[in-house]
Amino acid sequence: MEKGHSPRLEPRSVLFLIDVEPDARKDPRGPGGWGGNSRAFEQLAELRTRLADRTRKSVVFNWFIRADPQIRQIWGRADWVADACPQLLRVVDDDGDYCGIHPHHWRWNPRRGEWSNDFGDPGWTDECLGTAVEAFHHIFHRPVEACRFGDRWLNQHAVEQMQRSGISYDLTLEPGLPDEPIYDDPHAIGVMPNYMRAPHAPYQPSPVDFLVPRASVTHPGALWMIPITTSRPIWRLLRRPPYVMKASRPLNLALPTFLIWPHLRSQLERGHAGR
Repeated sequence: MEKGHSPRLEPRSVLFLIDVEPDARKDPRGPGGWGGNSRAFEQLAELRTRLADRTRKSVVFNWFIRADPQIRQIWGRADWVADACPQLLRVVDDDGDYCGIHPHHWRWNPRRGEWSNDFGDPGWTDECLGTAVEAFHHIFHRPVEACRFGDRWLNQHAVEQMQRSGISYDLTLEPGLPDEPIYDDPHAIGVMPNYMRAPHAPYQPSPVDFLVPRASVTHPGALWMIPITTSRPIWRLLRRPPYVMKASRPLNLALPTFLIWPHLRSQLERGHAGR
């Protein structure tokens, strides 16, 4: 590279993930309940145009739909997203976008009259995943290939169940994030997992520990773990002792800009300088 010239960055693929879900988390009742998605579709259409103009490439997004038991119980059908967000089906067809599932573990407690997460029952994990897999097939008439569980929750049983369900890609892991209680669910059974030792690059998991890459050669058809990009470890507050820890943050665009933009920009600017 000649002195005084800016480095030429090689093209890079960036996965932009969008969760399509109700407006509210614990009790998404009321008229419609999915209105935020309509506004988001308009903004994302503008973003797609801007990205295509800047990159001079076609831009496809990755959508992950809520189609789990909570959706089925409230709206009568697990595949209700097809009625609530008809724009989704159009953009998947018209723009060639990718689509997967985004199951949550919300479970109705009739005694308390509220929703809470149940991460402790393997049977409930099977129900949440199986319901979403079936609903996806009803909507798109093809098997689902990709999954990202809600609230970044995952365990060994869920990984094994995804593999049995024929899922090829998991996009749940957020490396460098510690175990924490869910901020809006004091009655949750279980907490968000500890991903402090999770790999940052895609890998196929070991049969006995999903946070450890498989030691042998790549297995055709086996599940791939695609970790989400997170920030470098920084000092941050926790909702459990020791209450302060050096840990990563997710690059979730719903968070305040000052928390994510510096690292997001550094990630986007990464690349190899041209000769």
